[in-house]
Amino acid sequence: MDGDLDRVHALVLDPRRFGSVAEREAYFRALESRYLDVETAMNRMMALPTWDDRSSGWVDDQLALTTAVVHQVGTLRGEYDDARSWGDDALARGRHGSPLRRADLMLHLSELHRVTGRFDRAKELVSEAVELLHLDELSAEDVDALAPVTCHAFFCLGALAYWEGRPDEARPLLQHAMTHGGDSVPHLWSLVNHALMVTDAGDHESALAFEEAAVAMAERMGDALAITAVRNNRAGTLRHLGRLQEAHDEFAAILPGILADDIPDAVLTSCEDFACVLFDMGHDRDAALLVGAAGAEREDTGVPRMPLQEAAVATSIAAGRERLGADWEPLLARGAELGVLAAVASALRSPRD
Repeated sequence: MDGDLDRVHALVLDPRRFGSVAEREAYFRALESRYLDVETAMNRMMALPTWDDRSSGWVDDQLALTTAVVHQVGTLRGEYDDARSWGDDALARGRHGSPLRRADLMLHLSELHRVTGRFDRAKELVSEAVELLHLDELSAEDVDALAPVTCHAFFCLGALAYWEGRPDEARPLLQHAMTHGGDSVPHLWSLVNHALMVTDAGDHESALAFEEAAVAMAERMGDALAITAVRNNRAGTLRHLGRLQEAHDEFAAILPGILADDIPDAVLTSCEDFACVLFDMGHDRDAALLVGAAGAEREDTGVPRMPLQEAAVATSIAAGRERLGADWEPLLARGAELGVLAAVASALRSPRD
């Protein structure tokens, strides 16, 4: 078994995952082509009755591997159920692992629980990670020394505070991740969450500035998935600013790539955001088909619409529903039959006034 694990370690923890755009693409292709190897090795490792008879170094190595799998296979590939199960199992078996490695896994795993609607578990994992790190007791030097895990912890605390409606608590936590994060994933998403907070306050111009900075950072990092995700948020801000054709054109540019990547959370969020642009432009039938298709896929994949997302789309959807009247339910049903791919293709093909 250890030989299989060594090969999976080399595959999943390949340094190319942090390399250039070309290196990342090669990494993802290799990971995709050998997903069965990863799945087999992870299932065998989690089938072990205990890890207590293994060395502390071995346990930490498996925690590091599982953390990477949770991120690469779960968050970035959309295999939420497998990755969440492996992460939970690794935490249970690796209870004697080092605090840093356990905290790192907890923070990455919390995102999978949040995306799949397990908000209490997500919050619990972040709290446990913060306690393991003794985050409130660390000096600035300690925070830097333990980065990026500490920056990730500050980001997760800030994001949770924001999602729970406590923006005043969220701001300094997200600012901490920005200050200490450099060009990093926590820094990038701190910018995005700052954009969301000022959007809530109605300051869409400031939100756009945060999003432009996040796009620039993602481009410097060569993170194609992050670039697309932030462009999606920027398109939503353009909608709020009344720049509907620009928002439409942005979605038309990014949606084919989002659909090809096939990460459920990203696909469904982008489709519903695009539907709001269509509703606001008066293209109600196309928009209703998208809402129906996205709703059916949310049920199939177990990825609920988050409260923040609900608030962002509610007004446009309600207005479209009222205009469509008796046609609303049949269009939703038709969208569910079509599926997301066909509904998006139909919307993009439709002539625009």
